[in-house]
Amino acid sequence: MCNTKFWTDAWQEARDTYQVPRYGSKQDWQHFWNTFAELHALRNRQSRPIYNAVIEGLAADGVITPFSTVLDIGCGAGTYTLPLAAKTRQVTGLDTAEQMLAMLQSEAAHEGLTCRIAPLNTDWLELPAEPAYDVVFAANTTAINDYDSLMKMNELSRGVCCLVGFAGAYHSKVRTLLWEHLMGTPPEHAAFDIQYPFNILYQERYLPNIKFYSYRERYRETLTYMIEYYTSYFRLFGLEGPETTAKITGFLANRAVEDYCTELINTTIGVLWWRADRKSIILE
Repeated sequence: MCNTKFWTDAWQEARDTYQVPRYGSKQDWQHFWNTFAELHALRNRQSRPIYNAVIEGLAADGVITPFSTVLDIGCGAGTYTLPLAAKTRQVTGLDTAEQMLAMLQSEAAHEGLTCRIAPLNTDWLELPAEPAYDVVFAANTTAINDYDSLMKMNELSRGVCCLVGFAGAYHSKVRTLLWEHLMGTPPEHAAFDIQYPFNILYQERYLPNIKFYSYRERYRETLTYMIEYYTSYFRLFGLEGPETTAKITGFLANRAVEDYCTELINTTIGVLWWRADRKSIILE
């Protein structure tokens, strides 16, 4: 039977699908995000129309208003924090990577949004479970990865929760091909699929709303930078040492044109929102 337990177990099974030597600790991932915070800030600028479209859709649906206070979980360098701040009264950007928050503050200053953004350097799981925000928001973050972390969103919201996740596979061409080259199998992305939280919320009678956005993006980076980035990235999965570095370098060098590599993104995201204080009524 497809009840809450079914979808909770299915989500857990999806998280267990990674066939890798190891998976980086929280500290390892924090170091990675800190190292490449500037890269993500620059990519956010380039892809801002995509994120603006998502936030404008939420505003049109009444999910956010000019008076809303928002918690953005796993905000990074401001992917959604910045467009949220442009549409609401106050956004608290939560992240464990200090350099990501530093880039967020820099980008906020650049856009004249400093007074509307409050950075918070802490772990999501350490926040008190009390209704402190009008809207609790999270996008493509491992902070929301099971039943308990999903339900905690409801506890911190005075009204609405919103979760952005992938609808199907996230396809980053270079990363996908390089993963197959090093691992021997295609990468698994199911753990970040929006279907699991959607169905859990539905089974819990929250009547979630969902809208899909498809987009393509192209990023161009120097060969040297891409080698550094992917050497650090695959180290998180237990692949490191001279042989791995040589494989990554050779693979990227073969794809480079005039010492530049192009990363192609082609994906669909699901934007899920629901009323934390409202469930459907079961009529006896």
